[in-house]
Amino acid sequence: MNNLFYTRLAIQNLKKNSAVTVPYLLTCIGSVMMYYIISSLTVNPGFAHMRGGGSMAFILMLGCVVMAVFSVMFLIYTNSFLVKRRKQEFGLFQVLGMGKKHLARIMAIETLLTAAVSLVSGILLGFLLYRVFALLLYRLMKLDISWDFSFVPEAAFACVKLFGVIFLVILFYNIWQVVKARPVEMLAGKQAGEREPKAPWLLTVLGVISLAAGYWIAVSTERTAMIIFAFFIAVLFVIAGTGLLFTAGSVTLLKLLKKNKGYYYQTRHFISVSGMIYRMKQNAAGLSVICLLSTAVLVMLSSTVSLYVGLDDVMRNRFKRDYVVTVYDYSDDTAAKTDGIVESALKDAGETAKGLVSYRYVSFAAVDTGDGYEVREENLADYNSLDYLFFMTLEDYNRISGQNVSLRDDQVMVLADGMRYDRDTFSIFGKRYDVAGLKGQTVEDGMDAMGSVGSLHIVLPDFPQLEEMEKKQAEAYGEAKSRPVYYVAFDAGDGKEGSARLYKDLEERLNGLGMTFRLESAAMERGSFFSLYGGLFFVGLFLGTLFVMATVLIIYYKQISEGYEDKKRFEIMQNVGLSAREIKSAIRSQVLTMFFLPLVTAAVHICFAFPMIARLLALLNLRNVGLFAVSTAGAVLLFAVFYGVIYGVTSKKYYEIVKR
Repeated sequence: MNNLFYTRLAIQNLKKNSAVTVPYLLTCIGSVMMYYIISSLTVNPGFAHMRGGGSMAFILMLGCVVMAVFSVMFLIYTNSFLVKRRKQEFGLFQVLGMGKKHLARIMAIETLLTAAVSLVSGILLGFLLYRVFALLLYRLMKLDISWDFSFVPEAAFACVKLFGVIFLVILFYNIWQVVKARPVEMLAGKQAGEREPKAPWLLTVLGVISLAAGYWIAVSTERTAMIIFAFFIAVLFVIAGTGLLFTAGSVTLLKLLKKNKGYYYQTRHFISVSGMIYRMKQNAAGLSVICLLSTAVLVMLSSTVSLYVGLDDVMRNRFKRDYVVTVYDYSDDTAAKTDGIVESALKDAGETAKGLVSYRYVSFAAVDTGDGYEVREENLADYNSLDYLFFMTLEDYNRISGQNVSLRDDQVMVLADGMRYDRDTFSIFGKRYDVAGLKGQTVEDGMDAMGSVGSLHIVLPDFPQLEEMEKKQAEAYGEAKSRPVYYVAFDAGDGKEGSARLYKDLEERLNGLGMTFRLESAAMERGSFFSLYGGLFFVGLFLGTLFVMATVLIIYYKQISEGYEDKKRFEIMQNVGLSAREIKSAIRSQVLTMFFLPLVTAAVHICFAFPMIARLLALLNLRNVGLFAVSTAGAVLLFAVFYGVIYGVTSKKYYEIVKR
């Protein structure tokens, strides 16, 4: 047998199995296309010449990594459906006299053809659509087009390397599946594993506990320092719980339904339950993946849409004023010089400061012991009990707030921002203060503006006590100490051009101060925020599209494989007198249950994750919970409609196979 024969046979096999090979090929082409596009955007030199371009390039690079990892897992996972579907075919070839070496050659040619078509078509489509996606990205970032859209060899080479390795792994996996199995086993491949599973109560209980733990962490975590770490822990618990409940919990539930005679011995329930219970382990893996992918799509879309649409809220939360000057020294001399610099810069620019705020403060982290706060360097790793404390003087507080509060030397005011503080005393560095009252509003500060929510603002009676607090925290933390701050913020400027002039003048004058400082301007930083959040939105849409594509393919393969496996079973039922209407009713019951269970579970995941994601968005300066709620509801509704369309298409295909 010559190579041309094997090539013709490989092409014939691909055509004969077009119902499963064509969707897989289209998915491979789509994956290559998307990877080429995002790789081209990542290496494009245009980002080096724009404000916020570094953040944008970093976000796209992370998107590349996520997409590469996902492509490896997804294509290898979906390939397993094809292998299972074709095991009988390979077994028949061996029975007819074809050796495993010849089968391996055919599979190598099929893989080579698939890889060649995927890479050539994917890179070509990626090149053609690259301009569209680049224009979309620039539109989201509110930028003018400033680079060309020529072919990017680096991106094409990255696609060849990544997907070349993926197809090589797939080829070795397919050959191993053929080599390890006997022809008889392969001929009976689709009927293998029909023994009824037992109800795995232990795994079901573990799944419930794991999911409950993830939900509890999501709704109960409030400390800012703990939120990111807790989020990843909650995600791991939810992933484990989802997998266990779909794998073990579903079997346990079906066994309980089988014991319910009134439910089980209805025609449509009998067929659905008896059919599902035999293959639930196999189906459960796909269902849990669909559920987790759906959850990922909903989280990405709702959060990135909220961040981008709510950018004005983000800017106002991040920048309390148009200009913010933070000088890391609060001596009287530094404060006076800083005030003079601001005043002279405004005068030269012909501007008047509006809403000017200035004060001195010290801020640092401390561990809540339940009876007070402890400040030690080793405690900085105790995220579970860490709070952020912000100290200022009563004189500054009264001046800013317009109040006339008085305090004794042993009294403080505690203003809780995003936290509850209901104690009558406040203790730190071995000194106990009486809390005069939880009054007024917290004062804007640099740390809050950067999204460090959940802090306590403590108003001290006088400046000497503030100096003492700064000295003690410096002794406690050593090199990790916080520096004292003189903070000035105000509104001024007449738009981008005026803001740029005033910003440059302030920067030049502050450089002559001889102190470390940070100067920020809302107008000057707006472009950077559009780059950051526009990039997040773009990557969210991009990865969301990839995950949706993966979800559709997994659902399609699951329904196709289910249809072929149920075909003979329903033929038997037709032969014993079951009507077409009863068959369709039974199919609808099974498909609805299997199909929409992942969507319902994903919606439940989102509901429990909502409080934690809202706190994470607050770290990114979006505190508009209403906007996030609307975005989440819209994402769930849109995805549910799309999911329903997939149901209509795949259930029709499933019924056609069964009825054939």
